[in-house]
Amino acid sequence: MDPVLPPSPPDAVAEANHRVANSLSLLGGLVRMQARAAGKAATSFTNAEIRLMLDGIAARIATVGQLHRMLAHTPHEGTVVLNAHLRDIANALVGSFSSEQQPIHIEHSGIDCVVLTRHVQPLTLILCEILTNAMKYAHPTGVPVRIALLCESRSDGALQLTVSDDGVGLPEGFDTARDGGLGFQIIRMLTAELGANLDIFSDCLGTTFRLTVPQALVANIRSA
Repeated sequence: MDPVLPPSPPDAVAEANHRVANSLSLLGGLVRMQARAAGKAATSFTNAEIRLMLDGIAARIATVGQLHRMLAHTPHEGTVVLNAHLRDIANALVGSFSSEQQPIHIEHSGIDCVVLTRHVQPLTLILCEILTNAMKYAHPTGVPVRIALLCESRSDGALQLTVSDDGVGLPEGFDTARDGGLGFQIIRMLTAELGANLDIFSDCLGTTFRLTVPQALVANIRSA
């Protein structure tokens, strides 16, 4: 029998409702961005492209839902260790996109990434988009996909989150500052809002996204 939890204080309930309302607004905005992008397409979408589009929307909704479950009892001004949370998100995405025809494996490594609670949602959504992009496009011919997710601390106190795949790389001439679909738009938008920095490296051996999270967004793990 599940334990009976004490009722949440009014402030906690109000904060939870505020988080949910903000997340629903964000998800609504992302769906509208997807609809506008689809409306501007020069050609009709194939069934496979529509399925990938819907899978991407479902992944964003599932990611935000899992994020709320994780944050349900975390104070807004608290801190969160990202590693276990990102592992759960990554496993959920693998469950959505992996198949017998194209298995996906993610290797996690690095230190505990401790960030301020209020910054967890945009960081999670950025990494969701990066991982989804790798799972969908790294190996278009169906070769198994291998992804590495690394978190490490820099000497200046910033954190670096690195996602690398072993795929075919981005298209020749691809401009990471302007090109790409909705996923890249979301990545660039949320990175700018956070004041973080994103470097992207790509060749025929794979693509690497390196997100640098400034010290202002990172909890002081040394004093924890």
